[in-house]
Amino acid sequence: MEMLTRLFRPRRRKTQQEVAGRAAEVIRQVLFDVGVDRFLNGTVLLDPQFRLRFLSAAPPAWPESAVIVGLRDLPEALILRAYVGEASLDAVALRRHTPLLADGLMRELLARSPALRALPASDALRDRRLLVR
Repeated sequence: MEMLTRLFRPRRRKTQQEVAGRAAEVIRQVLFDVGVDRFLNGTVLLDPQFRLRFLSAAPPAWPESAVIVGLRDLPEALILRAYVGEASLDAVALRRHTPLLADGLMRELLARSPALRALPASDALRDRRLLVR
């Protein structure tokens, strides 16, 4: 019975803050895994369920409701390129540039996705519960 109630109860909606946190995780992991050049030549796709995917090649056919952002188009990507240059990406640069890239990516995603803009900015009730503890 508990399994049925979990299956049919309303799911908690995602927030813009959660999508931004996931964007930072994706950026950090992809930069660590593939490096700066392949990262900047890639794209990020936001699907209709607000999941982020990194694509290193040109994206194949996706649903019309998906949002695709080329990472080389972000001004923050140019800053990363200028900072790193031909050197390899170290932990300090990764920590410094990940939040900047995530902010730029979220700016573009919010500008291109009305569905993402419709999500609440944060879960205020959950945030208040964390402050009380």
